[in-house]
Amino acid sequence: MKLHLSALLIGVAGLVACGCSASTLSDASAPSSAPMAPSGATSAGMYGDGIMESSEAPSELAAGGMVKAERAALAKAAPPPAPPAPGQPGAAPTPAGASGEAVAIRAPLLIYTAQVTMAVFEVNTSLGKVEAIARDLGGFLARRDDSTITIRVPVARFDEAVRRIEGVGDMLHRNVAVEDVTEEFTDLEIRVRNARAIRDRLEKLLDKAATVEESVVLERELGRVAGEIERFEGRLKFLRERAALSTITVSFRPRPRESLDPAGPRLPVDWLGQLGLGRLLNL
Repeated sequence: MKLHLSALLIGVAGLVACGCSASTLSDASAPSSAPMAPSGATSAGMYGDGIMESSEAPSELAAGGMVKAERAALAKAAPPPAPPAPGQPGAAPTPAGASGEAVAIRAPLLIYTAQVTMAVFEVNTSLGKVEAIARDLGGFLARRDDSTITIRVPVARFDEAVRRIEGVGDMLHRNVAVEDVTEEFTDLEIRVRNARAIRDRLEKLLDKAATVEESVVLERELGRVAGEIERFEGRLKFLRERAALSTITVSFRPRPRESLDPAGPRLPVDWLGQLGLGRLLNL
């Protein structure tokens, strides 16, 4: 009985020893069964508060700074290029009626005229002086009579001519006028250009006329258009010459001379004349 009890105790002790060894072996092999960290991971450091911070944090901060720098560069990028000029590839279509040609600005065409009235002692001498002034300034005599003279001088010397004429005598009246004929001149140029275009078309039609009646009608129309062209061109020439040479008209009025009494000055007291004072004054 005692023998069986001893054997039972020895078996139980052996089982207990085997179980302890198995548990020890399993505890020792547990860390090896833990999952492996990724290949890109690095060692971690421990802070005092127990929070773990990976050594990759500086790399992530650097990447964030690069992203911010790229965004700032995009914000400061140059503005988009200006749209192409009209007529260039990629340009927007030009609205109807708009022209891409530069509009030439014409200088105003001005006609200067002056009318002057003066009082002088010698009218003929003054007329000669005004004519001499006109020739001296590059102008010419346009008309002259007994008391009036009209001269033409270059427009660049107009002010000088008027100033020199004022020194001939005493100024009684002066009227200076400036007429702007730019609009009329431009309109006449357009009319001439259109009339010439019509004349060219009529000449082509006349060459292709099949009957005598057509030729007669076209020749009559050609004559009318040619007359209009001549009239327009004549007006253009007149305005151009009037603007290049200003016109000054001067009228002279003779100034009366003071005449002395042949008997001499009248004395305030009659008895002074009896003393012979009047004869002494006439000496």
